[in-house]
Amino acid sequence: MADIQNTQGFKTLFAQTEAELLTRGLDVVPVGVRNVLAHAVNTDAERMDIQPRSALRYIDPSVIADQIAKAGAESTDGSEEAHGIRPFRLDNRTTDRTVTGRPLMALAQAAKYATSNGDSRTAQHAIDLICELGSAIAELDRDLAPVPAAVLDETVQILERVANKIEKDGWSVCPCGEDHGQTRADAAVPKVMRDDADLVRTVRASIDR
Repeated sequence: MADIQNTQGFKTLFAQTEAELLTRGLDVVPVGVRNVLAHAVNTDAERMDIQPRSALRYIDPSVIADQIAKAGAESTDGSEEAHGIRPFRLDNRTTDRTVTGRPLMALAQAAKYATSNGDSRTAQHAIDLICELGSAIAELDRDLAPVPAAVLDETVQILERVANKIEKDGWSVCPCGEDHGQTRADAAVPKVMRDDADLVRTVRASIDR
């Protein structure tokens, strides 16, 4: 597998697949794309009883991109385990509005809920956003903390997703099966989380003014 990945044919296929993913609005970690491609190449080689180098010509980058996109879609069973798939960020603008600690606390709570309920993909995305927001605040004047528009957009999406999961899918901060106060806490979280999402939307709106 390592040998085939070092060939020019594989590198070209990799670049074409990444380009196809971008047209679908997805940014996928390179190692994930390489692993899917290598698996497809070796599977076709075994099926047709040919060398992996010869199988490269039968791999369609658009088909591979569709497979990755489908695996990462929320409607696909098991998508919560699909790591390293993020929306491709087209908007590079930032905001100089003061960023309070509320979005960070809300994302931390979202990550806790996602982790407790087996959605590691949402948890990792929330933690990534916490790191980006924290880094922006730490590196610049604390009263003027530029944050990319896409980070704010993704923060809203995460908070709304978790709020919906709590309400509709019964996510709990402690899904142990025994009620020791978490039911009351869970019932109050969606409203607070949506209020925090609205705060983030207000900060995001300043970019369009």
